[in-house]
Amino acid sequence: MTIFDRIIAGDLPASFVHQDDHCVVFLDINPVSRGHALVVPRLSQQHLAELNEPLLAHIWRIARDVGAAQQAGLGSLAQHFLVNDGPAASQSVPHVHIHVIPRYRGDTVRTMSRIVWHLSTLMLPRRESAARRQAMDRTAALISEAMRNHA
Repeated sequence: MTIFDRIIAGDLPASFVHQDDHCVVFLDINPVSRGHALVVPRLSQQHLAELNEPLLAHIWRIARDVGAAQQAGLGSLAQHFLVNDGPAASQSVPHVHIHVIPRYRGDTVRTMSRIVWHLSTLMLPRRESAARRQAMDRTAALISEAMRNHA
């Protein structure tokens, strides 16, 4: 059982943006930028090639909608859509997921350095705090509201 399976099951906390019968979207605990979200299919598969076509299309549609909601709700200008498809591609959790990383004006150096930091510290333990979780929940709510308003 992956950490994502545990989040989907409700055994671990997450700041949810979206949930449906096929996937969930929650904020990355180690964000590259404010609003960095993960689109995660409920079906636990490690590689994109293992997903059926309807599910694959669905998670990409949701990723697109999350990106639009990040722009509407957070004021981002664009986003990176990133998939690390397998361990050789730096996949840290063996469960398909799409990173939707919002980009903001003037953030190129910061974002690129955060991506390198993100990849190099994936296995380090993270400390959860109530204040950090509350901030993430507020950000998730802004994206979620924008998704509902622009559906």
